[in-house]
Amino acid sequence: MKASSSSGSIIPGEELEGWSSWSPVSLDGFTQALSPAQLVAMAQMRRPGQSLAERIAAAEPDASIPVPLAEAEAQAEQVEQDAPAEPEEAPAALGYPTAAELEAIHQEAWQAGHDAGQEAGRAEGFEQGLQAGREQGAAEARAEQLPRLEEAWQALRSMGADFSAELGRVERELAQDVLKLAWGLAQKLAQQKMAVDEQALLPLLQAALAELPSTLANARLRVHPADLAVARDFLQQEMPETAWQWVEDPQMSRGGCVIDASSVRLDLTLETRLAAMSRALGLESGDERQPD
Repeated sequence: MKASSSSGSIIPGEELEGWSSWSPVSLDGFTQALSPAQLVAMAQMRRPGQSLAERIAAAEPDASIPVPLAEAEAQAEQVEQDAPAEPEEAPAALGYPTAAELEAIHQEAWQAGHDAGQEAGRAEGFEQGLQAGREQGAAEARAEQLPRLEEAWQALRSMGADFSAELGRVERELAQDVLKLAWGLAQKLAQQKMAVDEQALLPLLQAALAELPSTLANARLRVHPADLAVARDFLQQEMPETAWQWVEDPQMSRGGCVIDASSVRLDLTLETRLAAMSRALGLESGDERQPD
């Protein structure tokens, strides 16, 4: 081949020697263009489950051993047939559980029931123990405190009895004092009424007539000067057949009188009547003190 011209990149046809035209071969004849060693290497590289380095190492043929074309194609086809197919996912098996599964289910259920029962029993036992402890503690506290309470109650009972007795004494004393005070006030009120009421002597004289004889010839009436007119008018009207002697006594309290007859004497003075009432109330005459 001649040297090419430096003036252009196109080589004239007359300058080329020993060339031939090229056309692409079909895919079906692709394996015919490969050597037997290349066919074996390609088949080994298609095996699944190997890394890229392992495939390349396995694909490298031993150059020292020549392999015929027919034998190489047969080896490549055998490699493809021997390659394991990718496993398909088996559908989930449907059916009754096995005896082992039933035993496992039974064991799990028994263990769950055992744990729940144990927990419930523990809680119930704790509650019962707590209640029993409370009752025992309360009983021990009662047994321990009962003697002390009994002793304290005896002391309170004795104190209550003493208090009741003292209260009764105070009540009696107070009642006596109150009675004396009330009686003193009553006497004072009676004296004041007799001093201002001119007719206060009439009920007393009316009561005295029942104690005098039905026939009385002579009698004497001693009375306060202020009550003489009222007493004389009443007795002369009620006992006209009796000859009365009228005696005025300034020392006598108003509202009272003394009637003297041959067979009877009536002391109806205010002091005598108050003394009788005082004795009836249980008050001594010496204890009578009229309020100022």
